[in-house]
Amino acid sequence: MQAQISPQADADTIYIGDIVTFFLRRWLVFVAAGIFAVGIAVLYLFVTTPLYKVSATVGPSTSSANSSKASNLALPFGLGAALGDGGSSTLHKQFLQTVNSYDIAALLAADKEMAKRIVEPEDGVTVTAGMMADTLKGIMAVNKLRNAPLEDTTFTEITLLHEDPAFAQKVLARIFALSDEIIRNQVRLSKTAQREVLLRSLEQTTNSYQRDALVKNLLEVEHELMTSQTNEPFSFRMIESLHAGEKPASPRRLLTLAGAAIAGGFLGFGIVCLMLFNAYRRNRGRIV
Repeated sequence: MQAQISPQADADTIYIGDIVTFFLRRWLVFVAAGIFAVGIAVLYLFVTTPLYKVSATVGPSTSSANSSKASNLALPFGLGAALGDGGSSTLHKQFLQTVNSYDIAALLAADKEMAKRIVEPEDGVTVTAGMMADTLKGIMAVNKLRNAPLEDTTFTEITLLHEDPAFAQKVLARIFALSDEIIRNQVRLSKTAQREVLLRSLEQTTNSYQRDALVKNLLEVEHELMTSQTNEPFSFRMIESLHAGEKPASPRRLLTLAGAAIAGGFLGFGIVCLMLFNAYRRNRGRIV
């Protein structure tokens, strides 16, 4: 027996052409959804304060590059560990850690005028170090960029977002200065203690080879102490100076509007799909 296809089964068949025609007839829905989404985006851009990005690229300081060679010298047993390897890379790592530290947040919070513009607290609220630390986490970023061609040195870009680019430059310069001063003081204390160790060891050592190594290390320590007294940056080197972008970094207007237009298209598609479902449910077998 041959299977018979009922007229009702053929009527229930949905053709792709009918669906495409249904969508094309509802083109106004897509336009309205796109206009609605773009309007919301324009309103968002109007009420949102634009933020400018201020950035600087830093690397290890060249003033203490020779101190990294100290660890290669032959020293009496136990003295190398007491002295440490020094080196500009170590100082720069400490600098990058200090930039994001709680100590910097506390020092900035102590400056009431600067703290008020950075945190923007409510009236009568005192800016604390914790509030400053949380704010800096949101507006400041430390990103490694690339390896330098020599000594496998990593350059680092430090950025800060704020509505006033001139003030952002001032804040970032202040952070650099405070971080460098903290490292400078730490090195002064450390190198002074190391000098005392070297001098005592030099008095007690008779081996000429070890005395030469101790003298070389003592000269390195004295060089570090002298360098820490200068006004030049001690723990970092400015590869690319502080500069602000000409256009706002956030929000990005073109990207926001393009995203809103795409979102409006998806919104219109969803609405038309819902209309298609309702039309099929009311008129089973026909899409009108």
